[in-house]
Amino acid sequence: MDAMAAELGKVPPQQLEAEQSVLGGILLDSGGLPAALEVLKGDEFYRDTHRVIFQAIQELFERNATIDLLTVCDHLGQKNLLESVGGAAYLASLAEAVP
Repeated sequence: MDAMAAELGKVPPQQLEAEQSVLGGILLDSGGLPAALEVLKGDEFYRDTHRVIFQAIQELFERNATIDLLTVCDHLGQKNLLESVGGAAYLASLAEAVP
């Protein structure tokens, strides 16, 4: 919760399950990513770790690289960010959480 919301006693809008489903869906099948990027810029994600994961996906997309669980984990690892987002296990759980 951000500081201002905490002071006001309010919880900012969040849908963590929706965020997880979006990221997990992209990890499973990045075919819809171009359409998603028309709508999402990354700052829509409430959880910081989700913004970092989405940014990694965007960076891979901009390089025309394959986007899947392995490549996103590798990219985050190269940037020394993999453990800070929960590690490979968390990214795998995102893919598993897709309804």
